Amino acid sequence: MRIVGSIHWLLPWLILLVGMYSIIRFVRGYINEHTFTDTDSRLMAVFTGLLDLQATAGLVYFLLSRFNGIRYPHSVSLHAFVMFVAAVIPHFARVWKNADSPTRYLNNFYLLLASFLLMLVGLSLVPM
Repeated sequence: MRIVGSIHWLLPWLILLVGMYSIIRFVRGYINEHTFTDTDSRLMAVFTGLLDLQATAGLVYFLLSRFNGIRYPHSVSLHAFVMFVAAVIPHFARVWKNADSPTRYLNNFYLLLASFLLMLVGLSLVPM
């Protein structure tokens, strides 16, 4: 259980790095009118995959904790729900896979921004 907990608390730093790099890349791509490349698609896929891994680790950690008799306040359940929504949002990038480059850059930027804002809300719900 300690390993899953460590993964769940260390993985957000990697998510932050990939997400911030992606945001900067998408803004620069939109402003400089670059063509949306396979690298940009892979970057969004990596961010989405990391969020999925984080959500899975959090769910496993929560369930293992419950089986070990640890009881959490209701805010942890709310944290889980908000973070689940934050993890689902980047999956909508697939909707614009055939759109033009400026649309893809701008929409991926907004998806990442929405996901980050929800993650901030979700993190604020964790009792310290």
